[in-house]
Amino acid sequence: MAKKIQNKYLQIFLFWLAAAIFAMIIWPLMDLFWAAVITHTEFVYTVKDYILEPLAFAVLLTLVFFCFRAFAKEKPAKKK
Repeated sequence: MAKKIQNKYLQIFLFWLAAAIFAMIIWPLMDLFWAAVITHTEFVYTVKDYILEPLAFAVLLTLVFFCFRAFAKEKPAKKK
């Protein structure tokens, strides 16, 4: 069974890193598909479009899906 990382800041960073890497791979591939198949235009790779925008997307994704849960107050354990 996998060990759970207890440090919530490390969890946030790892989630952001995974989302950023995933976005930097998928984002250009989807745009390449869009340019080649749908609009029949030339695909031009730029740093702003394919590095900075996926990083910003990863930050927003991390805030929406992870930070609200990570910073919520933990409920005390019930006594048996």
